[in-house]
Amino acid sequence: MPEPECKSLPHLNTSSEVHQISVGHKVPSRRVAVAVGLVRFSDARVLGMIKNHALQKGDVLAVARVAGIMAVKNTSIVVPLAHNNVAVEGCSIDLSLIEPDDEDAAIVSQALEQQIGSCGGLKIQVICESTGKTGVEMEAMCGVVGAALTVVDMCKSVDKDITITDVKTIGKKGGKSGDWGIFAKE
Repeated sequence: MPEPECKSLPHLNTSSEVHQISVGHKVPSRRVAVAVGLVRFSDARVLGMIKNHALQKGDVLAVARVAGIMAVKNTSIVVPLAHNNVAVEGCSIDLSLIEPDDEDAAIVSQALEQQIGSCGGLKIQVICESTGKTGVEMEAMCGVVGAALTVVDMCKSVDKDITITDVKTIGKKGGKSGDWGIFAKE
């Protein structure tokens, strides 16, 4: 049986050894997490090629969306201490192309704390839902990263300097720690 966990880092016991947190005692509750990220292009041709399905590997947005869903479902494979019994009941992935001169680009940039740049980019938002004993924040962030990496893979023949940035959870609903971020009650 692992020693009691440290208050500051729950995956560490009092001897600073990593362990899997037990969620067996928790009562299942409805949980939602929202994560976002940004893919910035360094070659102005990429946006048009994505829109026109002109990249050699195919429909970038469709494949990225499927990759994001697959990443959500396989979170515990790439995040060692994530629980593998999370029943994701819903997952939506929104991929929004951002033109460099788009009026919304400044708003998106400000929210993601990063400039879009002169070549545009792609905003990724993943919402995961579950009823269970543990949250789905890691699943939502894995979905963002899976989709973003797929965009890089499919576009790298044209743009060698694509950047993935500002991947973060922007809101969580449910569970012991309550609602925060975009779900915080005002």
